[in-house]
Amino acid sequence: MKKYILSGALGVTIGTLISLMMSAIFSEGDYLPINPFSTVGAYYQAHFSPVAVMAIAVTIWFAIGLLFQAADRVFEKDWSLLKMTLTHFTVTVIGFTLLGILAGWFPLDWANLLFFWIIYVLIYAVIYLINYRQMKAIAATINQGI
Repeated sequence: MKKYILSGALGVTIGTLISLMMSAIFSEGDYLPINPFSTVGAYYQAHFSPVAVMAIAVTIWFAIGLLFQAADRVFEKDWSLLKMTLTHFTVTVIGFTLLGILAGWFPLDWANLLFFWIIYVLIYAVIYLINYRQMKAIAATINQGI
């Protein structure tokens, strides 16, 4: 349970830092935890107070942290690395896309979704390659010791 709370808190921390950077760059001096020009962001701005919008954003950021922690359980299965990776990727890309939409990160249209997925795949591939190389080095070290 502790690791889920810590992962949720990490999601809130990262979400807050990113929202602060985006607000500093794009919002002309005002802090906005969401993109007010996105479909969902415009809805939040029109129907909720700033405090409620922040509470919604924090809840979504916490859920993002939980998503990635829960998805990591796939790697505890006795599956092939390929099956674990594809399952993890599928769960996280679907969950992260839905949470990104709810977080008001981009307008709802195919071009923005495609752009989001391309960035996600690139970041996922880089992280995967780093982890793969680390695992390969550990396996080589173990094999040398045998």
